[in-house]
Amino acid sequence: MKNNLIILLALLPISLFGQDLKCCESEKEVETYLSGIWTVKNSESNTVYKYWFEKRKGHLTEMERTETKGEFLIIDNHPFVEIIKYDQGFKLKYTHLHSHWMAALKYLNSSRLVLVTNGKEVEYIKVSE
Repeated sequence: MKNNLIILLALLPISLFGQDLKCCESEKEVETYLSGIWTVKNSESNTVYKYWFEKRKGHLTEMERTETKGEFLIIDNHPFVEIIKYDQGFKLKYTHLHSHWMAALKYLNSSRLVLVTNGKEVEYIKVSE
């Protein structure tokens, strides 16, 4: 029993660590998973964020939900989102008018997104359109 517990405890952290790292192998996979409408998890805000890609250029549109289901009001268009691959994974570079900022992609799958910006981690969930 004791040996089983030691083996379980030894393997558990490795599997959890691997899940965070295993997201995507290429920029194209990031595009595929990231495309769609996202909202901050456990937030009461009506703000949603739509990522879309056209000819390898990413775009982010900030929108608010309206009273009509499936309809959104555009608040702000961010012209470009660039996916940058680095040793530990991927970063997203946002370029908006005269400014830009970076966010590290900590986790991404078809329904969950975790971004780290300036040391702050924010979790998003995908919204069905």
